[in-house]
Amino acid sequence: MTWDAVVVGGGPAGSAAAALLAGDGWRVLVIDRAQFPRRKACAECINPAGVDALRRLGVLGRVMAAGPARLDGWRIASDGGPSFLGRFPGEVHGIALPRETLDAILLDHARDAGATVRTGIRVTELLRDDDGRVRGVVAGGEEVAGRIVVGADGLRSIVLRRLGLLARAPRLRKLALTGHVRGVPEMHGCGTVRARGRGCVGVAHVGGGLANVTVVVPGEQAREVGGQAEAYFDAALRECGFMDAERVDGVLATGPFDCPVRSAVADGALLVGDAAGYYDPFTGQGIYRALRGAELAAQAIGVALRAGDTSAAALMPYERARRRAFVPGERLQHVVEAFVSRPRLLRWAAGRLDRRPRLADAVIHAAGDVRPVRSLLRPALIAQLVV
Repeated sequence: MTWDAVVVGGGPAGSAAAALLAGDGWRVLVIDRAQFPRRKACAECINPAGVDALRRLGVLGRVMAAGPARLDGWRIASDGGPSFLGRFPGEVHGIALPRETLDAILLDHARDAGATVRTGIRVTELLRDDDGRVRGVVAGGEEVAGRIVVGADGLRSIVLRRLGLLARAPRLRKLALTGHVRGVPEMHGCGTVRARGRGCVGVAHVGGGLANVTVVVPGEQAREVGGQAEAYFDAALRECGFMDAERVDGVLATGPFDCPVRSAVADGALLVGDAAGYYDPFTGQGIYRALRGAELAAQAIGVALRAGDTSAAALMPYERARRRAFVPGERLQHVVEAFVSRPRLLRWAAGRLDRRPRLADAVIHAAGDVRPVRSLLRPALIAQLVV
C-alpha cells in the first residue's frame, strides 16, 4: 500500500498535520518511536495564538476538559534585581498542561480524523527513487511507501538528517532541565521567567496542583550538570526560594536547541515543527509554531497531492509561508535571549518595563503572538523604553 502522507512523529506538529490531512480525505500514516502517553522535555506552555490554533483544529474543548492552568501573562525577573509583568489583553489567555496529556489528546484527534497511528516503531531511513525523490521510509525494518513524507520528529529529527538539510552542526548554547513540582506558590495566573546568571528558570502551573519548572543552563556551564541533573535541578529550586516545593518525577534533560535548517522542503518530503528548525522559543511559542506550521504544511501538501507534484518546487509555498509566519518571532527571540543572558542589561530593561506597564504588555503580546512583532516598533513604544 502507498500512503498519501507518511508522518514521522506524533507530537503536536505531526498529530495536527495528520488530523488536517486525514480530515481532507487523504490516507495518512503516523509513525512514532514512543508509546503514548509519554513525557516530553518541554516548558508545556501554549501561548494565546496556540490556543486559537487548537480551536481551529477542533480540539480545544478536549484540551480544556483535561484541566490545564490558565496563563494570563508572564513575569520576567532579573537576577537579584527588578522584574516586570506583562499581561495578555482582555480575555485573551494562554494555557499550560503536561505534554503527556496534550500529545495523547492530539494523537487521538488524528485517529478520530481517519489517520492510522503506529507507535513504538522507529524510522531509520528514507526510501528514494533513482532520481533522489523521497518515496517513503524504513520503519521497524519494513519499507513503508508514501507519496510524501512529513518529518515531524523533533529536535533530533532523523528525517532532517537523512535529507541533509541541517545547515550546520547543532551548537550547545544551552541545556534545559525540566521537571514537575508540587508546592510552588500560586502566581496569580502568570508564568515566571527568572534570570539565573546567564541562564534562567521558567515556572508555570500546569493544572492538578503541579508546576512545570524548567532550568536553563548556559552551554559553558553544561558540564557542571554532568550526571547530576536532579541534584542541579533541586539546587536551582532552592535558589529560587521554593523551599517547600517537592519534585514529583524525574528530571528530563534536553539540548542543544540551536538547530538551523537550510530548507524545510525537499523532493517528496517536508519538515514541520521543531524538525523544521529550532531556536529556543520563549513563553509558549514552540507549541504554537508546531500547530501553525502543521496548518501551513497541510495546506501545501493538499495542493501538491491534488496536482500530483510533490517536488521541492511545488512545496515552496510552504517554505515561504513559514518564513512569513515565524521569522519575525525568531528575531524577537534573539533579542529576548540577548537580554536574559546579560544580567546587567536585563536589570536595566526590567526596571524600565516595570515602570511602563503598557510597554511591558506590548512585549508580552508580541512574545505571545497576540500582536505582530512589528507592533513593538511603534515610535511611542520605543520612546517609552529609551526616554
